Amino acid sequence: MTALIAGGCGFIGLALAERHLQDGDTVVLFDRNGLHPVAKARLDALPGTYTLVQGDIREAEPIAQAIRAHRVDRVFYGAAVTSGPDRERDAPESVIEVNLVGLAHTLKAAAKAGVRRLINISSGAAYGTGAFGDTGWSGPLDEYGTREEPFKIYGMTKFGSERLVRRYAELTDLHAVSVRLSTIFGPWEVDSGARDTLSAPMQAALAARAGTPATFAREDHLDWTYSRHVAGALTALMAAPADRLKSDIFNVTSARQISVMAMCSHLAAAFPGFSYRLAEAGETPTINLWSDVDRYPMKPNRLADEAGHRLPDDLAATMADFAGWIRDHGAFWDRI
Repeated sequence: MTALIAGGCGFIGLALAERHLQDGDTVVLFDRNGLHPVAKARLDALPGTYTLVQGDIREAEPIAQAIRAHRVDRVFYGAAVTSGPDRERDAPESVIEVNLVGLAHTLKAAAKAGVRRLINISSGAAYGTGAFGDTGWSGPLDEYGTREEPFKIYGMTKFGSERLVRRYAELTDLHAVSVRLSTIFGPWEVDSGARDTLSAPMQAALAARAGTPATFAREDHLDWTYSRHVAGALTALMAAPADRLKSDIFNVTSARQISVMAMCSHLAAAFPGFSYRLAEAGETPTINLWSDVDRYPMKPNRLADEAGHRLPDDLAATMADFAGWIRDHGAFWDRI
């Protein structure tokens, strides 16, 4: 069996590729970018086999050709433009073309080729203001209970992608579902031109490696979720029997609220001399949390009940793995 990962050279795409190749699987990485040498060295060392197909997801034929030529039976749609305000203002069409038009091309090609299952990698951004209680909801975010009110273009496209997947599955024999990722950090995250906002844990980890202090405007509390754990969850969902999956949207979350400053205590143990603190009055923080308020955490129940999977919950082990990756790869990875 062969899995195709659209956006395979990006953040979550590489985490997925790493997981599948560790399991000895065959993977097709579809991306307009090439494979960074650091990532290539890692993937080459794993027991599975992979092929890189460079193509533009905004065009229909390249993705259709890749699915046909490699006899793909599973597709992860992870191609995405994660936009900040500058891109939203200057090039909104670039977000829509990748996050929606590219998905439409992939759904059509997958259905025509008889692909077994497609997983659309959406985002908690689809909840929009609903994630902050602005729609009257309080407590953990529920895939079908919380009313979505996306207010940024990225969140709008992710919410739209879920509806597109649902409708296309109704019209064809393709079994397609969406996942809403929580706030993600971990190996293979990089500002590659499609990702405008590096996570606060990655910013802090790179500061720890460089020996520079990290200062914060406040102490956040989010359900930060590790990229390698996301890959495990998506792999489990892809393998779950179709008759067990009653839903078509699944939260993927650690379900554990933690602050980046708490993560810094683990980074300080791994990188002696690293310091972190709250910024003083009038001082500009060095770590961008990207928000002045924290959204509610997501409920993990649907993924656990239907796919039989819960994400690991050992923060010390997670941070030890992350610090090891930063130590081994960070000096090269952040030069992209």
